[in-house]
Amino acid sequence: MTDGKTEQSARTRQALISAAEELIALHGVSAVSSRQISKAAGQGNNYAVGHHFGSKDDLIRATLDRHNATIDRMRQKALDAIGPDPEVRDWIRCLVCPEIEYVGGLGAPTYFARFFANVSSDPATTILLYEKMGESKPLLAILEGLYGALPEFPGPVLEIRNNMTRHIIVNILADIERAADSGDRPVTPWQHQCSIVVDALTGMWLAPVTPTTATENHP
Repeated sequence: MTDGKTEQSARTRQALISAAEELIALHGVSAVSSRQISKAAGQGNNYAVGHHFGSKDDLIRATLDRHNATIDRMRQKALDAIGPDPEVRDWIRCLVCPEIEYVGGLGAPTYFARFFANVSSDPATTILLYEKMGESKPLLAILEGLYGALPEFPGPVLEIRNNMTRHIIVNILADIERAADSGDRPVTPWQHQCSIVVDALTGMWLAPVTPTTATENHP
């Protein structure tokens, strides 16, 4: 009996995760309630999210975890393959390509990348992403390598280029997923998409800093 309840609970949790992922991908974080997620997951109990996860934030964490384990393995594989004297481009490839490869391999329909983009853009849940980033040893190793390979930048320049990198990666992933889901146009192979993004981000990070940007103090 206990095993049966455990299996049923696991199935319910997965149903809630899938429902949350799709609804938040399509409508955004703030527009989706725990009750709506419970209903979409086929649960008669409107408080199923609270019962199985504790809160909507905890459900979002669980949804991220479902994908992050595989992405981390792909990040580690990219790290293991990096050469003995990696340059900025090599680190950016380690940062970008595992995520693009993962989303490209999910097939359609899938909602993870759009879910991720909406969680990233909502001020109330962005902190959840940073929590998960801090738990990823391969990601932290990649970022440490990237920052070590970069030229020295003034603080504001580093902050803005960091934000630009995050926005580019998150929104490109969502665009890839959206294009695959719509079927309106041929989907570019993930390897080619990866090269395009790596080229763009490498150019951005290695772009010169104008003297005024380096010396001005902005309020």
